[in-house]
Amino acid sequence: MKIVKCFININNTYKVREKSISDLLQLKNISELWGNRIDNCIDTVIIHYISAIEKDKEKPYNFGSILEIFCEFKVSSHYLIDRNGKIYQLVPEIKKAWHCGGSIMPGSDLREGVNDFSIGIELVATAVSGFTESQYNSLGLLCNDIEKRWNITAYLGHEEIAGENAVKLGMRKDITRDPGPLFDWKYLYKKKEAS
Repeated sequence: MKIVKCFININNTYKVREKSISDLLQLKNISELWGNRIDNCIDTVIIHYISAIEKDKEKPYNFGSILEIFCEFKVSSHYLIDRNGKIYQLVPEIKKAWHCGGSIMPGSDLREGVNDFSIGIELVATAVSGFTESQYNSLGLLCNDIEKRWNITAYLGHEEIAGENAVKLGMRKDITRDPGPLFDWKYLYKKKEAS
C-alpha cells in the first residue's frame, strides 16, 4: 500500500489554479490545517466523502479543487482516497484534523469533540456516485494499517457523530449526511478481513 504525503501546510507547493496550497493558506492567515490533540488517545475512525461538484460540475473529483475547498473552508482530514484508490495523507495522524466540526459520539459513549480522538478519512465521491471497488480496497488496507498504530474501537460515518443529536445539542447548525446510504459498511469490513 502506497501513501502519498501531501500535508496541507505552508510548505506545500502543490498548485491549484496558479496558486500553491501555501499561498491559499496564507490568504487565510494560517500555516496548516490541523491543531494539536489534547492527548494521543486515538480510538475512532470517521469516514466521510467529499467532491468539488459545487466548484466544478464537470470535474467533481479533481484533487486540486478538493484541496482548494479544504483551504477555503479551513477543514481537513488525515487521509483522502481518490476514485482510483490512491491514498493521500493530508494531516499527520498525531495531529488533530478538522474533519468533524461540532460532534458527539453515539450511544452511551457521548464524548464530544470527536476530532480530538479520531482519524478522518475522506473518500472522493458525490451524494449519488457511490464508491469504487478501488476505494474499498484501499480503505480496507488503510484501516488495517491505522490499527497497527492505534487501538481503534469504532468505525463511524460522519453522519453518526454530526447528525441530529449534535444539532439538537447546539453543536452545529446542519445535519451531515456522509458517507450516506450508498456506503457499504459490510463490504468495508469484508475488505478489511481480506487484507
